[in-house]
This record gives sequence, C-alpha cells and structure tokens, in this order.
Amino acid sequence: MKIRIIPTILTDGLTVVKGEKFNNWRTVGNAVAHARLFSQRNVDELMFLDVNCRSNSTHVSVKMIEEFSSILEVPFSVGGGINTLEDARACIRSGAEKIVIGTAAVTNPQLISEIADEFGTQAVIVAVDVGQDLEDFVFTNSGKVISSVRAIDLITELEQLGAGEILLQSPERDGTLTGMNADAIRGALNLTNLPLIASSGVSSLSDFYSIAKLGVSAIAAGAIFQFTQTTPNQVRDYLKDSAIEVRRT
Repeated sequence: MKIRIIPTILTDGLTVVKGEKFNNWRTVGNAVAHARLFSQRNVDELMFLDVNCRSNSTHVSVKMIEEFSSILEVPFSVGGGINTLEDARACIRSGAEKIVIGTAAVTNPQLISEIADEFGTQAVIVAVDVGQDLEDFVFTNSGKVISSVRAIDLITELEQLGAGEILLQSPERDGTLTGMNADAIRGALNLTNLPLIASSGVSSLSDFYSIAKLGVSAIAAGAIFQFTQTTPNQVRDYLKDSAIEVRRT
C-alpha cells in the first residue's frame, strides 16, 4: 500500500483559518489561493474542512467547492455541517470527490449508508474525533461537545455502515505541532480493516515516518505545511528514502 500525504485546509467558508485544539481560529490566508498553491505542488489529494458550519447550522459552501473544482487537478474531499443526503449531493455535484462527515456520523449514522449507497463507499470519509484513549467518548461539533458514543464502538461499526475511510483526529493535538497520538492510531488500526487517515499534531518528518510505519493509508496535516518550511514533496521524498512506499500523482 502506497501512503498518501494529504494537506488539510481549514476554512471559515472564505478564508483559511488556523487554530489550536479546534479553537481560537484566526485568518491566515485566502482559501482559493491556498488550494491553487497546493495543486501546483503536485499533492496526492486535498481536504477542506469548514470549521464554522456546525456553529452556524449550515454546510460547507457549494460556491467554494465549485471554485476549488475549477482550479484543482487533484481529487479533494470536503466536510463541515453535512447533515443530509442532499447536503452530500450538493457537494459532490459541485466537484468534491469525497464527503467528510463527523457529527452526523454520531447523531445519524444511517447517513453514512445513504451516501455510500448513492455514491459508493469510496466517497465517504468519517471523521472520528478522539481524546487520549479510544475508550473515551467521541467529540462532536468541532470538538465542542462530548457525545455518548465511545470511539472504540464507532470505529468498529463504520465498515458495516458503509464508510470508505476513517479520518482519526485528536482535538487536543490539532494545530499544536506536538506530535500525533500514536497509541490511538495503533488502536484504531487494530479495530478495523478500513483505510485510516491519521491527523492532528504531526510535527516533523520523523513524525510522518513513525506514523507511516504503523500502517495508515494516509496522513493529513495542516499546520506543518502552513507554518514551517516543510512541503508535501519533502515529506514524500523523506518517506521514500526511508523505504516507505509513497503515492506520486
């Protein structure tokens, strides 16, 4: 399996935002400009997550997706406030290849099946926001609410529901550049056969390597690409030199 490196762009619907621990968001640039830059860097794929949709009772902007689709030559996924099959349809019709659902996977897990039935399992990524331990309850609403569903239970159900991939996030590590939750990632890999996208806290090239060695399908990262000199191509070169198979677009 060739690992993918996925730059994650967090947006408020218009601009790129940066925060820590799913909080304290501040504007750091234009979303379309960031998308164009990463596209020029020959990335495997991109992920756009709108951090304000859940609070505003909306879903990720169709207009923004259309703009991304018009300039990008790489596949991309979108997430943020997707609650219904019609929300998912609007995103895919506008050019997104995959849908990322988080809160709705907890409050309405049948939505996973509905999207998979219409667009295929490959179109459904479920974001699972975990604490330190998979026995802990999953966070929802962009890390603001603790649900009554344990991460270990949700992860084991997702394949049967029709999910195509799992995006494992750690709100406490998001944007901190302090390292990833390797124990949770390792535990999730032992619970499911679904491809796992590891996210939150990646801090260095060696961090990419140590997580890649666990057997994840992809590593998603945002802050390290925005606030250090590290580029996706550097990561792929480093992994390749370390005998990790990487995807090249």
